[in-house]
Amino acid sequence: MELTSYTFRQWLLFFYFYCFIGWCIESAIVSVDQKRWVNRGFLRGPLLPLYGTGAVVILLASRLVGNRPAAVFMAGTAAATVLEYFVGWGMESLFKIKYWDYSAKRFNLHGRICLMSSLFWGFLSLLMTFLIHPPVERLILGLSPAWVLSIDLAVSAVFLLDIVYSVRGALDLNKLLANITRIRAELAHLSAQLEERGEELLQEREQIRQKLSSLREELEDAFQRVGFLKSSLLKAFPHAHSRHYGAALKDLRARLAEKIKKQELSSRRGPDEKGPLG
Repeated sequence: MELTSYTFRQWLLFFYFYCFIGWCIESAIVSVDQKRWVNRGFLRGPLLPLYGTGAVVILLASRLVGNRPAAVFMAGTAAATVLEYFVGWGMESLFKIKYWDYSAKRFNLHGRICLMSSLFWGFLSLLMTFLIHPPVERLILGLSPAWVLSIDLAVSAVFLLDIVYSVRGALDLNKLLANITRIRAELAHLSAQLEERGEELLQEREQIRQKLSSLREELEDAFQRVGFLKSSLLKAFPHAHSRHYGAALKDLRARLAEKIKKQELSSRRGPDEKGPLG
């Protein structure tokens, strides 16, 4: 069936299906790399919009060039690579965090895309166009319009709520990192003042020490604000980094790792066991 004969509802269902397949692929790859289960992706649900959008783009590109494998490979590679680059650029611009980074890979562009990733998209284009999509197409086109509409509405409602929730969490994480960075800078500045101008600041020394104490408490409070959503984002993107908030992000990861370690140790002991000082 030609793409022009798909209805909008069917396109939407294809999008959600490939969002889910992409989530399965990415979660499996990252979980193997991290040697623990990782719920991969920006959203909390089992959907990766980049893959869903990429699949739709690849399907459109492949139909434009016909069912020639070489042309499908090239068109899918180009279309998905451009998409990945601009999605990466957009997320970095909005959240000030690079959630994926190919800088360590050869032939990369600004760390957002690389040759290996592009080739992956190309082979995925072939796999999807000639093996995966035909049975998926038959399945979805075999559904009644009422079923397609019902599934679309249900998934869209959850999907949109997840987007709002996840974007809010990412923006909150951005604010938290900015706050930690500010506090660290103030601490460093005041500490340097005490060290370099200690004799000149005899009368102000106590005030500065109080300010340092207050800032340390504020910093500790900021670290305590790492809620479920923020920690989930950091777990989902274990290699994410930020040129704006690099030190703060490193500190936050260390605190999170320490918290997880304590939780694991506590769960091994069991609720009735006590520590060595208990």
